Amino acid sequence: MSTRINHNILSMTAQRNMWVTQNDMETSINRLSSGLRVNYAWEDPAGLAVSERMRAQISSMVEAERNANYDVNLLATAEGAMMVIDEKLNRMRALSVQASNGALTSTDRGYIDVEFQQLKSEITRIAETTNYNGLNLIDGSFSSGTGIKFHIGTYNTANQDYYYVNINSMTAASLGLGSANLLTTTTAQSAILSLDSAINSKDSERTRVGSYVERLQNTILNLQISRENAQASESQIRDADIAEEMSNFVRSQILFQTGTSMLAQANMIPQIVSGLVG
Repeated sequence: MSTRINHNILSMTAQRNMWVTQNDMETSINRLSSGLRVNYAWEDPAGLAVSERMRAQISSMVEAERNANYDVNLLATAEGAMMVIDEKLNRMRALSVQASNGALTSTDRGYIDVEFQQLKSEITRIAETTNYNGLNLIDGSFSSGTGIKFHIGTYNTANQDYYYVNINSMTAASLGLGSANLLTTTTAQSAILSLDSAINSKDSERTRVGSYVERLQNTILNLQISRENAQASESQIRDADIAEEMSNFVRSQILFQTGTSMLAQANMIPQIVSGLVG
């Protein structure tokens, strides 16, 4: 034990150890109260950089998944309209077969044609009014050109992070039914052929839209898996292990209490040394 009075080295050592212990205790309190292992850059500079980059990717994945869900809803709107048009085409074909029968009079065919023309007009009306978020989907607006952009990735690479989708027009004229009528057996027979072609065109487009939806559903699943794994990695870097931090906190508390006691004892040494005088 030193018998000097001017400099109490044991007290300085105890103070230094208490400072370290106090910093450890404050770190544990921060981590326990925030749930994060890295609250400040100086706690893990490299880990913070990696974590922040992962956070940017994770938030981008969330938005990409939302985009894909929006696109699914858009295509579902178009497919639903085509399903209704499908019913109209089937009824029109049945009417065409009926009007082709020579046992009917011209007046009878005139009555049938009234319903036929109304169904045809309804197909065009549905095609021209079907929209999602103000975008007309099956009126031909996106049947040519670049189409609708589906951005479903976290970067900006064509055919990987985004691609374009075209949706053909489903108006009566686009389906080849613009001049179709059932006023004679000849025109009724022609209408049957035109309706077969229209049904094939509609089925082809509906199948293509359904395939896009299936593709987007797989995209959503892949984004969810990627986000889950990225979140797990980010959590491993950034999140605190509560059990470990609680153990460190208790250890720091005990060391701080014993350090306080030892500092008090060290501060008494000069007084004990002074007893040697006189």
